[in-house]
Amino acid sequence: MKSSSFNIFWSFTSLLPGDLDDCLDPTNATDPTCVGGSAAAASVIRHSIEEEEGPAFHFPKLDRESRFVAMHPEGWGVNRLVLHDYFGWEFFNAPPSLLTDENRLGSVNLLTPNFRPTITNVALSPSSMWFQFLEHIHVDEDTGAAFIYIQGESQPLTTPAVKSMVSALDYVAYVNANNGCFDKISGGIFSADRIVNGTSPCLIPIVYYLDEPLRDEMLDSIRVHPNPPLVLAQGFGEMDPEIVNNQTLVVAIDISGGLLSHLSVDVDLENWAVKNFTFNEIDFEELPSKYKDDQYFRDMEYLRILADEALANDPVVGTSGFMPLTRTVIDTDWRMCMGGECPIGNLFTDALRWAADADFAVVSSGGLRGEGWEAGEVHVSDIWSALPFMNDICIGVMSGVSVFSLLNYSTAVATFESTYTPMGDRLLQMSGLRITYNTQLPGSGNGRLISIDIWDMEKNEFLPLERLKLYRFATENWMCDSFDPFPSFFKDNLRMEGEVRGTVDDSRSVQEVVGAYLSYLSDKGISYDTSLKGSHINDTRAFEPMSFIETPESCLKDYFWETEILTCMPCPGVNYVEFSDDLISFLVTPHSEDLSGRNVLSNHELFNVTLAARLIPEWLLLKGTASNLTKGSTLLQPGDSIAVDFDIDPTGLSKGSTRSIVSFGVILDGDYPGCLTDLDIAFETVVEVRAEENFNHLGAIRMVGFTFMALAMALAVFFFFWTHRNKKHRIVQMSQPKFLELICVGTFMMASCIIPLSVDDGVASVRGCDIACMSAPWLLLMGFGITLSALFAKIWRVNTVVSNAMAFRRVVILERDAMMPIAVVFALNFTLLLCWTLIDPMRWQREYINGDPTNSYGFCKSEGKASIAFLVLLILLNGAALVQACVQSYYARNMDDEYAESRWIGIACLSWLQVMVVGIPVILLTSHLPVAKYFTSCALVFLVCMSMLLLLFVPKIKAISKPLEAQTSGFQHRQSQVCRPHLAPVYNTEITEIDKGIQLRQRVQELESTLEE
Repeated sequence: MKSSSFNIFWSFTSLLPGDLDDCLDPTNATDPTCVGGSAAAASVIRHSIEEEEGPAFHFPKLDRESRFVAMHPEGWGVNRLVLHDYFGWEFFNAPPSLLTDENRLGSVNLLTPNFRPTITNVALSPSSMWFQFLEHIHVDEDTGAAFIYIQGESQPLTTPAVKSMVSALDYVAYVNANNGCFDKISGGIFSADRIVNGTSPCLIPIVYYLDEPLRDEMLDSIRVHPNPPLVLAQGFGEMDPEIVNNQTLVVAIDISGGLLSHLSVDVDLENWAVKNFTFNEIDFEELPSKYKDDQYFRDMEYLRILADEALANDPVVGTSGFMPLTRTVIDTDWRMCMGGECPIGNLFTDALRWAADADFAVVSSGGLRGEGWEAGEVHVSDIWSALPFMNDICIGVMSGVSVFSLLNYSTAVATFESTYTPMGDRLLQMSGLRITYNTQLPGSGNGRLISIDIWDMEKNEFLPLERLKLYRFATENWMCDSFDPFPSFFKDNLRMEGEVRGTVDDSRSVQEVVGAYLSYLSDKGISYDTSLKGSHINDTRAFEPMSFIETPESCLKDYFWETEILTCMPCPGVNYVEFSDDLISFLVTPHSEDLSGRNVLSNHELFNVTLAARLIPEWLLLKGTASNLTKGSTLLQPGDSIAVDFDIDPTGLSKGSTRSIVSFGVILDGDYPGCLTDLDIAFETVVEVRAEENFNHLGAIRMVGFTFMALAMALAVFFFFWTHRNKKHRIVQMSQPKFLELICVGTFMMASCIIPLSVDDGVASVRGCDIACMSAPWLLLMGFGITLSALFAKIWRVNTVVSNAMAFRRVVILERDAMMPIAVVFALNFTLLLCWTLIDPMRWQREYINGDPTNSYGFCKSEGKASIAFLVLLILLNGAALVQACVQSYYARNMDDEYAESRWIGIACLSWLQVMVVGIPVILLTSHLPVAKYFTSCALVFLVCMSMLLLLFVPKIKAISKPLEAQTSGFQHRQSQVCRPHLAPVYNTEITEIDKGIQLRQRVQELESTLEE
């Protein structure tokens, strides 16, 4: 049968035997202060190995809070110097809170790959400096033990304890199976050819855990696990070792620090079970003399050297005023803090309240001591001399009633004497509180407490204590756990809703907290003020003790007596039993399909309520689980919710709005004597029935617009080709065919703007409508500009030639010269329209008519103000072109129509004016009537195009259609007409009338030849 024997040692002693000032002569074996410490633990383990009791490993505790560690230059790193570098131990145990501190007390000096913390159930971020050093499972090469350390789940960074243990056991089994130790992972049997000791890769799992509430769950888990640990050690309670499930040894380890636990185990590897074991506990105070050998004393001397280094270091943590003598045992046995408020008590409680962000902090007067210090620098040794115990901070929440009970007890039993008395240490030092008492009142009965005020951090003033308000407190673990009867005040008696039992935070000692507080003040340039704060006021003239005690008879109306908290409480209501929505609205149209709704009813009260439907409209139909409310009642516990699902049946509803209340009865579950417990809760529903929505789309009216457009465009095309065909005809030549063609092109573009005017969101997307919005002004204004600028250029060219001919000057103006005004107007129109389009384009929008959601219309609108500027500039530009054309027509008013057509252009301009005077106001007045606006706009465009084309081209067509003789006689007649307006008045000159006539006819012939060119 294959077996293995090994030894496990647990010690929770500090590094030094006692405090820094103890064991000054480490070679004195009889010195009572030289008790315990790491040297004693190391000696026991060394003798076990020398006596060949088998391989052994030790699981030491990290010393984080002692005065020695706080003052030594290495800080936490002194653990590495002692436990690893000197004694050769490879790992240590510490709470997970260690891993949250990266810059405290020389933590960097502690880190080394060969001396690691072992915690199984923690999860660290890779960015943590502890990440590369943390061990989840420690494997000891000498014993083959795989050590699994499970911390309590209340600690920071921890993962679920039992699941973490099971995962660790699975991993150990996986490694053993891969190394051939098991036939299979689930078999739990070692192969016969493998041994554990020596260089074997086979591992024996050992579990150590601290959380007592997990005991039953831990045991259940190892009973069903195929590869359970062979040792399960618990760090709490007392029990005789026992073997569970015929495999696992369960043993309790003392963690007080005064004992060394030694477990010797003989393991049956074939059956994977503990065969034999011995368990001993060695009391350091009664350490046998055989362990005090030469090596032991050398170890003690080494520790003394380190202790002297700590005493010599003593760093400064801050500054303060003069700190008076607090306690002495010489002659008078002076105890300042037992007589009332004391400065050292204020310092410690101020620091605790600051560190915990608490409303108040208290400490016992008995533990505070020391000779004080002069004003100025405060050293670590000063803090430890004031409180030489390694206490931790304890934090919780208590109600005003509990605060009263705590302080009423303290002031009732305290003696208020500044010398030692057995009950003097019950007086509490405090921060954030101000109490008034009368020491002349007897402590029995109602007590001595007159009033309690507590600091309000929001208002920065003391306010009276409120009975049921919750306050966060801070104290030390001595008060929370040990100092009778205070644990009952800080833990056991905290039963009211919201109160939290005091929890010890062992990440920092009280001394560290005080040092950090003084450093914090020093960084702000503040020296701690040691003057009294007035927290304890002895008013010997007040004889009416404060009482938070209430009775059933003292309860007012609408209050009931709550027996559990001995308090008159307000009658409960349903303020926090509420629907998610107070009002739910529905819009019913002919196209509505989903008329279902949901309102969630939640119970945020602290008691159960029973619900039942009370008033439901006929057209509202409950469905799902909510339908049960009409058949019976439903219980709703605190924090629960129920979805009230329903459908709306609009069949019987008339058009318009219908409003109704949906009401449910709420019965409070509980005993509230004298209170009304049957109440109502409701929400409103509004159903609006509407006809089909009217979008005011253009519809069939588009055909009228397209007809207008087709007529105008067809006429423009016709006249264009007619001009091109007859461009060599004398009449057409006189009218300058290139400009006539441009006028046709311009009117064609103007007519085409009816296409984008015909677009709305009934036939196109919103994006398409946006494009159409800007297309209309592009086509209209570009076409209008081309038409008017061509008209202007045409008449200007004729006027220039004729005016020069009348002055007997011959001038030639080519068509390309006359094109310059057209190019300028075109370029300006193009530039302004492009800027408008890029900077502030018109976009499609829809707006309700008179606020009616069922009646809306669409229109084009720019979002900014830039579009107005661009539109004004465009109007001015094209208006200027129109004015110039009219001016040129006026100059040519007496000229034959074959050259300038001024009469017809004047008629066209007049008709445009009439159309715009009537049409533009109509467009503005019908802006919310898309059909009327569309028809008016199309008609305006149509009339402008048609008046221009017909008045310009019809006279020419009519003239060309006359017989040739009529055209010739007409030409001769017109020739004389052309000459007549420009004849100068008759004066006595040397030129005869006949000569003038001859010269004028010659000029006319030259004019005609020039125009033909």
